[in-house]
Amino acid sequence: MTTVRIARESSHKSILITLTCIFLSSGVSAAPSAKELPQSLASILAEQGIPINTLSLVVQEVNANEPIVAVNTRTLRQPASLAKLFTTFIALDYLGPGYQWHTEIFASDSILDGSTRYLLFKGSGDPYLTKENLWFIVNELQNLGLESIEDGLYVDQSYFEANQSNSGDFDNDPLRPYNLMPSALLANFNMVDFTLVPNSATGSVDISFNTLPTSVIFDNQMKLGKGHCPNFMDSVAFNETQSNKVVTISVEGYFPEDCPKIEHELSLTNTNHYFHSIFSDFWHLSGGEFHGYIAEQEKKKNLEKPLLVYKSPPLTEIIRRTNKESNNFMSRQIFLTLGNHQQNKVATLEQSRMVVRSTLDKYGIDFEDQFIDNGSGLSRQNLVRAETLSQLLMKIYQHPLRAEFVSSLPISGIDGTIKKRFKKFPLKERMHLKTGTIDGVQGLAGYVQGLSGKEYIVVFMHNDFSEFTYKTKPFQDAFLTWVVQDHKW
Repeated sequence: MTTVRIARESSHKSILITLTCIFLSSGVSAAPSAKELPQSLASILAEQGIPINTLSLVVQEVNANEPIVAVNTRTLRQPASLAKLFTTFIALDYLGPGYQWHTEIFASDSILDGSTRYLLFKGSGDPYLTKENLWFIVNELQNLGLESIEDGLYVDQSYFEANQSNSGDFDNDPLRPYNLMPSALLANFNMVDFTLVPNSATGSVDISFNTLPTSVIFDNQMKLGKGHCPNFMDSVAFNETQSNKVVTISVEGYFPEDCPKIEHELSLTNTNHYFHSIFSDFWHLSGGEFHGYIAEQEKKKNLEKPLLVYKSPPLTEIIRRTNKESNNFMSRQIFLTLGNHQQNKVATLEQSRMVVRSTLDKYGIDFEDQFIDNGSGLSRQNLVRAETLSQLLMKIYQHPLRAEFVSSLPISGIDGTIKKRFKKFPLKERMHLKTGTIDGVQGLAGYVQGLSGKEYIVVFMHNDFSEFTYKTKPFQDAFLTWVVQDHKW
């Protein structure tokens, strides 16, 4: 089989015939020359109208010195959530697999009489302080004999620098969970989650809540209308306001009348209010008394010994949750933590970027002219080369903690962000891939096991800002199948 350098030209074969040849061909021929792709893959690019200058590709056997395929590997591209590969591996290497975030809780005075004037929470950036974990903290405090809090909560948020941006800056949708801003102390992702069900009798929409703190009110003004379930957000608007220690979420617009139900979630932007609301709710539910509100205050020196120290799950579990579901908030928390570890200073993005650069330099990974903004994929300032990603993946494969890291990546057809993709042979269960998707950007990077048992590093990056890039999936499928079949026909 001949190979060609990819050019944008028309193909006389249909995509269906091309894919059939890739999937079913039993003949075997010599592998294509390095840095080239077979005609069948080039034809799919032509059929889909994908210019080669929008793509960067790398395929390399894990023990090889040279790539099998290397296309536009030095081109700077936006990586979307492929940036999390840098954040999570460097954290594993720099912080260590057993690293835990500590949340310290101080009482203003003795609790021997079962009460205290206030509690002070000093956060250190725990990425996973869920409502279950906060419930555990409440129970532990009450097991110490504390029953009554007279004057609310204070929170020390000084471990991280003040945010330099706002939750609506990326796409003007500030209440979406993926836009949640980092914070030294934040509970349950500030989440309010609920189910929307049309009520044809009243022409309105009924809402049932899974999580709704007492001091958060929903003002539901939705009506029934035309539309499709997957696109219901196109005709619905959520807004957040606060007055008199109460946050109100107003929702208006039209809900698709033919849609049986939709599950949805929001993340409030007022982190301290949410923390107070959910903590005080849990305190009351546990039989305690709680009065007062919440305010920020750095820990005073006279509060020397914490009443309780809550430790997060270990970093290995945190990065697994971060990479499997591509959680932006958790990744940003991890990234900022890099900038404060062992320094006892205020963590800054610039300090974290310095740790990234120094770690990559330690492993001889070329990071010249490249940039990681905040550790997640939600930044148009991120710029990375496919060549650098492949170097990173090679160093990870050679690292003593390889197993811990690779297990954090989604498994094709099984879990995470590729649970619903690659469901059939030969792709199912053979790939550990990190995904990255924002408007105009698609990426896949990770490890692929060939049918022969050989292991490959794969990087796929596509940037096309003239139109969105969802048309690349047929090529992705064929490209990955070609790799799994050990790049032979």
